[in-house]
Amino acid sequence: MLTGKQLRQYLAYAVHGIKSEREKPKRKPPQRERRGPERSEPYKAWIRTLPSLVSGLSPCEACHTGTDGGASMKASDKTCVPLTWFEHREYHDHGKRTFERKYKVNFAREVKRLNREWRERKAA
Repeated sequence: MLTGKQLRQYLAYAVHGIKSEREKPKRKPPQRERRGPERSEPYKAWIRTLPSLVSGLSPCEACHTGTDGGASMKASDKTCVPLTWFEHREYHDHGKRTFERKYKVNFAREVKRLNREWRERKAA
C-alpha cells in the first residue's frame, strides 16, 4: 500500500512524467500560428454598430453566415452580418436558406458588400 506522499509521486510520474515533486511538468511548445477561419474582433464590433439587414433595427449581433468553419468551428468572422438577437435566434432555429427566402435577403451578396465597406473604411 502506498502512503500519501508515495501515491502523489507515483501519480505525478504516471500522469505527467514528473520524476520528483520538485520537477515541473513539461510545457507544450507555443503554436506557431492559429489555424482555422479568419478572426477579427474589430470587424465584428463594427458589424454590431450597423442596423439589422432584415428589420433595420438596433442593437445587433454579429451573425456568422459562412460555411467555412469546418467541424465544430464557427465560420470566418468576415462572414458576419448584423441581425437583432431575435432574428439571430430565428436564423439558427430555421436555417440559412429558409431565413433568406422568408426575408428576401442574400447573405453572400451582403457579406461581399460589408467586406468592401470594411476595406474602404480601413483604407480611409
